[in-house]
Amino acid sequence: MKKVRPGAGAPGLGRETLLYGLSTLVSGLVMLAFLPFMSARLDAAEAGEVGTLRIIAEVLAGVMVLGLPVGIVRMWQTEGASKRALVARASMGCAFAGLAAGLLCAAFGRQIGSLLNLSLAYGILHAFLLGLGAAFVQVALSFHRADGRPVSYFLIQASRGLASLALLPLLLMAGAGGVESFLMARWIPALLAAAAALLLAFRFAPGSRGGAAGLFRYSLPLMPAGLALLILSSADMIMLRAMAPDLSESGYYEWASSACMALTPLTIGFGMAWHRQIFALKGVPGGLAKLGRQSLVFVVVLEAAAMLLALFSREAVSLVGGAEYAGAARVLPILAGSSALYGIYLVAQTGPLLEGRTWLVALTTVLGAAGNLAFNYRLIPQYGASGAALATLGTNLFMSASLFWAGRGGFPVSAPAVVMIMAVPSAMGPLSTLPLPWRAGTAFLWVLGSALLCRSLLLAEKDDEPGNA
Repeated sequence: MKKVRPGAGAPGLGRETLLYGLSTLVSGLVMLAFLPFMSARLDAAEAGEVGTLRIIAEVLAGVMVLGLPVGIVRMWQTEGASKRALVARASMGCAFAGLAAGLLCAAFGRQIGSLLNLSLAYGILHAFLLGLGAAFVQVALSFHRADGRPVSYFLIQASRGLASLALLPLLLMAGAGGVESFLMARWIPALLAAAAALLLAFRFAPGSRGGAAGLFRYSLPLMPAGLALLILSSADMIMLRAMAPDLSESGYYEWASSACMALTPLTIGFGMAWHRQIFALKGVPGGLAKLGRQSLVFVVVLEAAAMLLALFSREAVSLVGGAEYAGAARVLPILAGSSALYGIYLVAQTGPLLEGRTWLVALTTVLGAAGNLAFNYRLIPQYGASGAALATLGTNLFMSASLFWAGRGGFPVSAPAVVMIMAVPSAMGPLSTLPLPWRAGTAFLWVLGSALLCRSLLLAEKDDEPGNA
């Protein structure tokens, strides 16, 4: 029997998911708190410039992060690897990538600014600094995730958000300029948070002998996957604005997307906790069975939440959005199903990640992004926002099914079970068209069945704990 290394037991997946989800929730609330300042200090053109520079920063961060977070979590659980060497190597890799990105921004910044009609002279510089801060935050906090420190992760992220909120009015009062203030209020706290997270990581990382070889070989193939996900998240809105017969369709899509943010703390929180869980249980007797039960509990809870959002989408849109956004009611159920499928996609990566075949995740995601563009091109002119939502649904369905099949050697799954859990999100759109009594009955039965299934899975989990056999 393989000896279980220290720290390789079963980390508190539920507790970590909750704390990571709360971190995401706090960050979202801070961004919402920016809206009154934006409405008062920026006109529509300036707000669009802030958004454009933010997207550039996200792309730059996707490159500079080098796919390192998952590789860090994996190597932290690897015997013989020096954790302090891992911190140093990942930090240096991110720094060299940042240097290369900075040189490219300096060389082509004027041309990019002219192409995008940017009024801020040093807008690309601010975008670069924001991207650099975001990349270093992701890398630095990955060490906290890998070591099972969700509390420090939460505190650093919350402090970063609150610092941004406190800094913004100070910059505006100091006359830094509207667009510049909104960008500085983000990248200054990001760089400070990254520095604090790295210093803490150096302190709690043991200085054992050994190296960190293989980190970049494992991580770099994940970089295209991250960039492809950025395309997936932005292509719908851009193509709706360019191709939809009615510009209000983009407003319906934006409203529905914002409503689906209610599911984001659950999916992102689980995704952050899940990587440490799978590598901690790799090779442990009964580990795969435990991962199977835990992932099924997550999927059942996520689908129940998405089902409630989809079934009562008409009432939610009528109550919150009013008549002006009535069209969002046909988009929200499809996007709720898409959000559930994205959570399933996180689980579907398990097999390739355990087998070290990260190129499979990258290939599948890149193909999904290309398919999403093709679906949008075909569906948006005919169905508007609903077409864009269907494109996202189909893309997430393809990526999840492909990764489950490709990774079945490392994470065996039941084909009928996979078909069933992916069929439910796909059916949320049609189910939302039922009369209210039918929708209410479906919601009640689904939630009750989900609760009973989760209860049986958690009892099985408890029975398998040491001392209960």
